Amino acid sequence: MSVRLAVEKRSAPVLVLLSQQHKAVVPLVSVLLLLGGLALPVPLGVACLALLALFVGWLTFLSWPAIVGQARAVRVATLVLILIALGSRVI
Repeated sequence: MSVRLAVEKRSAPVLVLLSQQHKAVVPLVSVLLLLGGLALPVPLGVACLALLALFVGWLTFLSWPAIVGQARAVRVATLVLILIALGSRVI
């Protein structure tokens, strides 16, 4: 079994749970993690940004085959910006 198939299989229940939530839940939690990551004291901020980076990276990995062109660039740019913010909080 490939890594992609294993990740997709293990992610399926979580994706179903996320899809059953109100449409605003995921974006709202993402914004709260970003704001917390930038505004909270360093240990909590780093934890918030790390969670956000993991979440965005996971969704990007799962959606990669279905997206093309500029959508891929936007996803990668978003992840890179979060990682830069995380790095700036760590240093």
